[in-house]
Amino acid sequence: PFKARLIGPTDLLDAKGEVEKDDSFFLENVPLKKYPAVLFFGIFKLVGETLKLIRDVLEGTDLFIGRYLIIIATAYIGVKFLHFKVFPDFPPF
Repeated sequence: PFKARLIGPTDLLDAKGEVEKDDSFFLENVPLKKYPAVLFFGIFKLVGETLKLIRDVLEGTDLFIGRYLIIIATAYIGVKFLHFKVFPDFPPF
């Protein structure tokens, strides 16, 4: 959502317009007195990304299980309807 990167290396474009990889350490240009803020907000970023991953996994699992639970329950009700209403004397023994 942010338009400009405030901390860390900026992406550099070469002559072809492609992004060059900058291998410099991201705290290289940060003043020493801003390290606590970077660490503090970095922890929030780590927690947020971890929770996002957990949420995505749980939502995917919920969708998968819910979809097949509906299919299996509907099939079971259909089989029981056929067994008791359409073919009530089956099996004949």
